[in-house]
Amino acid sequence: MSFYHYLKSKTLVTLEQVQSDLTYRVPSESSDDLQEKTISVRVPPSEYMLGLADLTGELMRFAINSVGSGNLDCPNEVCAYLRRMLGGFESLGQVSREMGRKVSTLRQSLQKVESACYALQIRGSEIPTHMLKDVFRSGTDNSYMEERDMDD
Repeated sequence: MSFYHYLKSKTLVTLEQVQSDLTYRVPSESSDDLQEKTISVRVPPSEYMLGLADLTGELMRFAINSVGSGNLDCPNEVCAYLRRMLGGFESLGQVSREMGRKVSTLRQSLQKVESACYALQIRGSEIPTHMLKDVFRSGTDNSYMEERDMDD
């Protein structure tokens, strides 16, 4: 839900929006009553925060894959977004062991996107566009540069 919201609006979904999206009106079970009732799935704030932490991995994959489809602006946008998210999570301090692991994963995702941005900015003109996606997936551009050095 958070990834879909990001794709639509480039903003972070709020807990209130999640709760609203998980509220449904269904027909009443009583056969003589044509009323509807409301069913709502309650999302605890801690689960909401863990879900947002999971969003960061999806954003990292989205940024890397966008390069392969020719969207070279996406990694920079996602990088800035992930930096803001990391700042927000770090401002909470050590809330739980699970959240600590999620923040560590967020840092790794941010590093991957930062590397992609670096490669696009500094090395992008040296790497053919059709190879950029594979370079970012491997986490390094050494293989391309080694091939290039061998050709020289």
